[in-house]
Amino acid sequence: MPLRVPYMGNIRKARIKDASKLMRLIGASTVSEATGIMRERDFYVNSDYSLAASGISLSPFSLKVSFFGNVTETFINELLYFLFFEKNLYKVSVVVPVNNRKLEDKLISCGFDQEAVLHGEIYDDGFFVDAGLFYITMPAFQGYSVGFVPFGRGVVAVCGSNDYVDSVRFLGYGKEIDDNLIRLCADYNGLVKDGKLCARGDSSFEEYSPEGLPLEVLRAVGEIREYMAKERTSFDITVKLPEASKFRLEVWEKIKTIPYGDTRSYEDIALELTGNDFKEARKLTRAVGHACSMNPVPVLVPCHRVIGKDGKLVGFRDGVEFKDFLLTHELFSAMPLN
Repeated sequence: MPLRVPYMGNIRKARIKDASKLMRLIGASTVSEATGIMRERDFYVNSDYSLAASGISLSPFSLKVSFFGNVTETFINELLYFLFFEKNLYKVSVVVPVNNRKLEDKLISCGFDQEAVLHGEIYDDGFFVDAGLFYITMPAFQGYSVGFVPFGRGVVAVCGSNDYVDSVRFLGYGKEIDDNLIRLCADYNGLVKDGKLCARGDSSFEEYSPEGLPLEVLRAVGEIREYMAKERTSFDITVKLPEASKFRLEVWEKIKTIPYGDTRSYEDIALELTGNDFKEARKLTRAVGHACSMNPVPVLVPCHRVIGKDGKLVGFRDGVEFKDFLLTHELFSAMPLN
């Protein structure tokens, strides 16, 4: 996904109060609109945090911020989510006075690393004092990230937060990754070589560790690993589905009820939705297939268990080769599962 942040030329400094210099970053068309957005966001203007007194530096990819006041971890994480996923920045740096150990600890708990010591960086009560420069990049953000599960045919990429999983993608070994966040996180974890996902058997997959992931993503990675090892037949993961039509949501709910190792046809699902009205079901069969192909969390919502009436494998978002693998994996389980 291309960065939408406008190019600012050489890194330049601006004051938070100077709304006109921040209009393009925030997405406002007027100074008053920018000021309103800042106040509504509670990120840049806040009496408790006194961010109006802080300085920032802008570049196409990064933001440098100085915090003042009692900044909370919740505030830091909300600001990071806004900057990474609404403004598409890659890196956020924070300047911390050397005597502010509380803020340093909060930044570290949010996933920041110290990059440098800046000598005489901050003017405080008539003196220039040293400061620590801490940074975090988008792939290291613990509020929303991507976990990876290698398996026989490829790699499962699980996206989400501490509270939910909202996207599951299947990636082919040695293939390009079309999702920007997944690509950046894979590269951050050493799973990309020459711009493509590492080949099957690459030692990078053995060295990969899911530590530091958001809690629900970490749980999903563990459960999908167990599923791939034939140690699990169902999932206990909180899934966040996107806004969708009532029909599409109903299809996804029906898919959840299909047992492990079993299959249904698109027409079967349509019949259930129409109360066994064959005429109406026939009209909806194609729409059921489309809803399956748009399922954002395959495996967790097992759309691979829905096949054509003639047994054909169609309608899987990331390719029928993964659908074939999952069906074979379940139908020919090497051990009985409860």
